[in-house]
Amino acid sequence: MNIRNGDDHLGIDLNDEADTETLGRALADVVSPGVVIGLVGNLGAGKTRLVRALAEALEVDPDAIASPTFVLIHEYEGTMPVYHFDVYRLPSPAAFEDLGPADYWSAGGVCLVEWADRVPDSLPPDAWWITLQAVDPTRRTVRITAPPSVRERLAALLEAAPH
Repeated sequence: MNIRNGDDHLGIDLNDEADTETLGRALADVVSPGVVIGLVGNLGAGKTRLVRALAEALEVDPDAIASPTFVLIHEYEGTMPVYHFDVYRLPSPAAFEDLGPADYWSAGGVCLVEWADRVPDSLPPDAWWITLQAVDPTRRTVRITAPPSVRERLAALLEAAPH
């Protein structure tokens, strides 16, 4: 795993699925109730895998975690509620708004929105953004835009994690 601090983002190279799991666990350590994270990336970029790793680190039952492509919103109970959205099949931002996502923003959990680039104006202004890009079948590059204190803590956790 390679970690780069940019002026307004954290860049990370993930070498394999184990690195994705490490990132998910580190994110679970820095999220708090009310955090909204927009996830961006093509099909197969690892958005759902990252959500799964974060949710498992928050003690969500691994058997309960699924891609919400057809359900649109999954609610998981763990040490903190996890609200997992997928807007891939929605025809418009208005259709996302019809789901009532703003009710979840303040529901006391972490909100993870896959395909958030399709509804950027629907997320709160302080949302974190994570963009995943596949380099090859196993490697990914990740760009995380979040408050500086979060990026610094996340970088420290990732650097301290066993590789």
